This record gives sequence, structure tokens and C-alpha cells, in this order.
Amino acid sequence: MSEIKDYKAWLSNVDLENHEDVYQLYSSISNFEGSGIFYTDKRVKNDGYEYRVKADGNEDVLFLESDEAKHEFLQYLASEYTDSDESNIQKWYELKSEIGKVD
Repeated sequence: MSEIKDYKAWLSNVDLENHEDVYQLYSSISNFEGSGIFYTDKRVKNDGYEYRVKADGNEDVLFLESDEAKHEFLQYLASEYTDSDESNIQKWYELKSEIGKVD
């Protein structure tokens, strides 16, 4: 098991099949908890926080070394894995869930 700082490389080894998976990853990182196949650990350091994100089926751990790195990752997740105009994964997920109920 190794720690990876390159979130694009880490994501290439994670199976984000649908909007539920994307939201679970977002939720795990935002709330520092387990969500679906993801688990995020938040640790205090002298100048802020660092985050380690694990995904079932992936040996590597995503290491986000600061709050800035966390926010950058979440922005990338929103822009590349959602069709949200506002880069708001929470609103995007709620809309997708409502559409799913209508279908």
C-alpha cells in the first residue's frame, strides 16, 4: 500500500460507475467518514489538516496534504465526473436522485 498525491492517477484506479459512487466519494471526503466503498481519515498537523482517502479494491491511498489540496480535488471531481454547472456535487446529486425517482 502506498500513498499517492496525484489524484488523477488515483482516480484512474477507482471505479466510479454512477452518480452514487461520485457522491459517496464526495461525501466521504467532505464529512471525513466512510461512505460506500470510500473512507477518509482527517489528521491534524501544525499548519492545518491532511487527508487520506481509501477505496475498496484499490491498494493505494490518496494523500491530500492540505485543505487546499482537498478543495482542488473536489473541484476536479465536480468538473470531470458531474455535469453540474455550478460544480456543486451536493445539488447535482440531489437532482440526479430526483430524476431517478421520476423515471
